[in-house]
Amino acid sequence: METSLRVGNTATHTFLVTQDMQPSFEDEIIHPVCSTWDMVHQFEVAARKTLEPHLSEGEQGIGSFLSIEHCSPAPLGARVRIEAIVTECDHSTLVCSITACIGSRICATGKQIQRILPSATINELIKKATSQ
Repeated sequence: METSLRVGNTATHTFLVTQDMQPSFEDEIIHPVCSTWDMVHQFEVAARKTLEPHLSEGEQGIGSFLSIEHCSPAPLGARVRIEAIVTECDHSTLVCSITACIGSRICATGKQIQRILPSATINELIKKATSQ
């Protein structure tokens, strides 16, 4: 990992809430808003953006933890801005605090942890998991 990765680094990710992001159950749309599970995906993207520019050759990050509190709906058509802030990092761990907003209104907050490992180690972990 490059020394440029440090506490306080930020990354932003913006997305538009679309029809396919709505929560559904048994093929029925429940609410015309961004589902929590889709917001989770957007959080992962924002956190990854804090790591990607700082990876060294032959290493990768892999998610190990994510928490999210969905505080306020993000309706269809809304533009949501997510900011991830590095709150902790060392040679193998990156922790981000994440906030999603529509304008000044907070929609969701959370925390994401990535482990930074050699790509070969991650490939071996995946290989072991798929052979069980």
